[in-house]
Amino acid sequence: MATSTDNQLPIEDRLAIEQQCTRLSYAFAYHIDHGEFEEMIALFTEDGVFDRAGLVHRGHDELREGMRERPPITTRHVMTNFYFDTVGPDVATGTVYVMTYHAHGSYSGEAMVYGTEHGRLMELRDEYRLTVDGWRIASRIGTPIFVPKVWP
Repeated sequence: MATSTDNQLPIEDRLAIEQQCTRLSYAFAYHIDHGEFEEMIALFTEDGVFDRAGLVHRGHDELREGMRERPPITTRHVMTNFYFDTVGPDVATGTVYVMTYHAHGSYSGEAMVYGTEHGRLMELRDEYRLTVDGWRIASRIGTPIFVPKVWP
């Protein structure tokens, strides 16, 4: 958990930390959606945990292996409803909603047909940690909220 409570930080510092952590989530979505897995992995701490609805990857090597095993699909992750419940000088925690859409195959510039009739809504429970390289995702635990009948 965080080493500091919200009321111990000046509002300007809290907002700056929240913005940096929000940017991590946006970068995560962009890189994973564009197949830039090394860039996505670099957003995590060395010992970072990514739990993809029960499929758990610990550390950069396991994240890399998980991305290699990912099926050949095109995705778009829409990140929204950022809520930070703890913000300290070196640790922050919060929740992000992500709506994920996918289609089978690789994007070639043409519109694709959805792989399912609906997207999947997940709630991501995140812990962010300040490192020598800046803020990174230390833990991202995904819980499905709404799922289509079929998901790859």
